[in-house]
Amino acid sequence: MAQPNQCRFFIRVSLQIFVFFGLCSITLGQVFASERLEVVDDLGNQVMLESPAVRIVSLAPHLTEILFELGVGDNVIATVSYADFPEEAKLIPRVGDAFSVNVEQLVAMQPDIIFAWESGGVNKALKRLENLGFTIFRNEAPSLAGIANTIEEIAVLVGKADTGQRLSNRYRARLTQLAQFPAKSESIDMDAIRVFFQISDQDLYTVSGQHLIGQAINLCGGVNLFDSVPISVPLANLESVLRGQPDIIFITRMPESPVSPWESRWGKLIGNNARVFPIDPNLISRPSIRMLDGVEVMCGAIRNAR
Repeated sequence: MAQPNQCRFFIRVSLQIFVFFGLCSITLGQVFASERLEVVDDLGNQVMLESPAVRIVSLAPHLTEILFELGVGDNVIATVSYADFPEEAKLIPRVGDAFSVNVEQLVAMQPDIIFAWESGGVNKALKRLENLGFTIFRNEAPSLAGIANTIEEIAVLVGKADTGQRLSNRYRARLTQLAQFPAKSESIDMDAIRVFFQISDQDLYTVSGQHLIGQAINLCGGVNLFDSVPISVPLANLESVLRGQPDIIFITRMPESPVSPWESRWGKLIGNNARVFPIDPNLISRPSIRMLDGVEVMCGAIRNAR
C-alpha cells in the first residue's frame, strides 16, 4: 500500500503534468487562432480564412491588377475578360466576364477565395457560390481614398499584409500630392473650368460626383457639369452638355484605337471654346493603384485648360 507522502507526491506531479499540457493546448489554440485571417469587405461582410489564400479567383480586371501588385499573381488560377494588366495576366484562364461567370468551372477549380466586384453583373452567380460554401470578398471602393483600404484588406487575405500596407501608404501619399497639383498659372480661376466626361461613342453617358471619375474631376479642381445628378452614371443629352458650356471634354479612348468621331463633332458644335481630350479608360476607370496614373493625366489636362 502506498504511503501518504507517496500519494501526495503522485497527486502533485499529476496536477503539474495536467496543468502543463493544459497550458500547452491553450497556447497551441492561441497560435492557430492567431493564424486566422479576418477582414471586413467593402460591403461590411466579415471574410475569414484559416490561412492565406493560395488558390485565388479574381472576377474583375482591377482586382487582378491589385493581386499582381501584391506579388501573388502566380496564385490567381482564374480571372475574367479584359484582365490584361500586367502582361502576365493575359495568360490566366478565363471563367467569364463582367456580366456572367461559369459557376461549374469555378466549383471544379476549388478556389480558396473569390475576389469579386459588386458593381459587376454576376451577383446571382456569387450567391450560388456563397451557398456552396466558397469564401467571397466583395469589392466596391466608395472613394478614391477607399482604394487604399481595399488593397490592405486583400493583402491580409493573401498573406501579404506588410506589402499591402506599403502599397496603400504610397497610394495615399500620391493621392494627397495630386490634390495639390499646381495649375499652369496661379491667376487661373479653377472654379471656372467646366468638365464633361464622355464614357463612350454610342451614347452620351457621363459620371456624377458619386462616381470615382467624378471624384477625380473634383480632386483636379474641375467642375463636373453633372456633378449633382443622383445616379453615378447618368445619360446626358446633347442640349444639356452644350448649355453647360464645357471648357474641356474627356472622351475615353484606348491608345491604339481610332479617333472617336465625337472629337471632330464636338469641335463643330462648340468650336474652339472647349478642348477635347482623349483619355485611356483602363487608367481612369479601373479602381486599382494605376488609377492614379489616369487621375494625374486628368489633373494635368484640367489645370492646363486655359
